[in-house]
Amino acid sequence: MRISAPGKAVIGATLGALLLTGISAATAQDVPAQRSISVAKVPAVKNVYVDTAAAASCKLNTITVTRTSVCLHISARLDLLKNGKPVGSATFDVKHSMTLKTNKLKWTESFTVGKAKLVNAGGIRTSLSVGGGKGVKTAVKFPQGSTLGPARKGTVGYAAGVAKKKQLSSPASYRFTFTKPGYTTGGFSYNSAKYRCDDTFWGPKQRTKNPGCVFPSASPVFTLSRSDAKVKQSAKHILDAQRKIAGQPGAATPLHRITNEKTINAHRKAMCAKVRNPDPKKYDCDEYPFAASKEGGNPARGSTRIISASDNRSAGARLGGFYKAQRVLNGDGYYVRIK
Repeated sequence: MRISAPGKAVIGATLGALLLTGISAATAQDVPAQRSISVAKVPAVKNVYVDTAAAASCKLNTITVTRTSVCLHISARLDLLKNGKPVGSATFDVKHSMTLKTNKLKWTESFTVGKAKLVNAGGIRTSLSVGGGKGVKTAVKFPQGSTLGPARKGTVGYAAGVAKKKQLSSPASYRFTFTKPGYTTGGFSYNSAKYRCDDTFWGPKQRTKNPGCVFPSASPVFTLSRSDAKVKQSAKHILDAQRKIAGQPGAATPLHRITNEKTINAHRKAMCAKVRNPDPKKYDCDEYPFAASKEGGNPARGSTRIISASDNRSAGARLGGFYKAQRVLNGDGYYVRIK
């Protein structure tokens, strides 16, 4: 199911030529022709966010992002220039597939430099370097210096190092370099979607989840079912509330998690302090948006309902498990789906 995420900052690829060689026209017969490799076109890409447990797949000139995977597919064109005028060209595409692990700090990316269409452009050699950002080591396996033309495959290994209760965030950065005898070097670069690795799920003495990584720009979806007897009252309340309140898939904005206990308690008090509970041992005041969300705590834009205490606490436990499973940290957006 596709999830729109309006208002998000644009993430992912900033594509463009990083190296364009200046050309000087020959002014005399004895001045040698100046030859260079120029990036004529590397189109901008569209960002698409998808709610799926499967690895992302994408179309040309898009970055498709799930919580744990990215597919990046771009097209590119190189021109061979002689005294500033095109004398040959090469067009090709590059496709990347990266899948993170929510409980590990190592992952692998595969990529393919597609078959190039060459017009008077033989002998161009291709190299690629990949940076992982601060705290992330990379190992690139690719036939460096291979001739542009046939399709070429490669992989990148990533290994992040994160301190206890810390996090790091960075995109992968790709830098292609193209060489040809007699021509000055050309190249271009672009970025993946930004990933985040953390080791923040700790109890008083030990971890409650191993460190791992996600793509934080993709908002995961928390799901409850009205047919589940243990949480049906919570699910029914949320569904009724969502007719007027944001947070469901397809809404203009997701909810955003907060972790400050004072703020959470203040939100709960603001919503439930004046709600009559006939028996606090049997019932709870349930609020939506959740007290542990930035959107909670506003009676004018929220909903409360007295429901079974066991139902409310079962739903709360599942929400906590969802935060952990999807590595939803303070400030992260997420949606709530009721089936």
